[in-house]
Amino acid sequence: MARNKTHGLSYTKEYRCWCALKNRCLNKKNAQYSDYGGRGITISEDWLKFENFIKDMGVCPEDHEIDRIDNNKGYSKDNCRWTTTKVNSRNRRSTKIHKLDHEKLVQQDLIEKIGWSKSQFRWYRDRYGIEWILEGYKSGTLPIKTNKTVDRDGLIGKRMGRWTVLKYISYKRCVGYTYLCRCECGLEKNVNGYYLRSGKSTQCRKCSHKNQKIKPHEGKEI
Repeated sequence: MARNKTHGLSYTKEYRCWCALKNRCLNKKNAQYSDYGGRGITISEDWLKFENFIKDMGVCPEDHEIDRIDNNKGYSKDNCRWTTTKVNSRNRRSTKIHKLDHEKLVQQDLIEKIGWSKSQFRWYRDRYGIEWILEGYKSGTLPIKTNKTVDRDGLIGKRMGRWTVLKYISYKRCVGYTYLCRCECGLEKNVNGYYLRSGKSTQCRKCSHKNQKIKPHEGKEI
């Protein structure tokens, strides 16, 4: 006895995609239900039938996947498209977006514009914070790579607050660049290059205490 043939596309990528999105939105036992059906993401009534879905979407191009243009709206002809994994990954709710003046940048786009790898981005973010990265990106002062020498002599001879940078001392991956600096009071000290560039260090502790009208502790090494 012959089977009833419907669309004949049960083994295609498009059919698997349709089954998956329907399962995410309608099956409460699905692991992703809370992120889809559980938060109100629906499927248009027409798309409950695969023939209508494939008619509206067409064949999925190679290396593409379905993407909802507005992540707060459901699956429908007006809100869905075939797109690359790269574009889709930038359109997720979990995607981190950073504000730069009047511009918004997806974190992965920011990493690519800087020229870092993801691991380098995480290293700088965990050590100095995302605000330092954003400020450095805007001012063009970010190092190119964590494992390469970058304009280490650029600060030599410059005045950074009350500091005058005398010479480059060393570079360590976990510390960064270190410079010998002289404060206006005459004290010389090794100072981290990041603190010089960011303005977190503008003078020695003794001068800082004087400016705050707080006496330094007697016997404390400066």
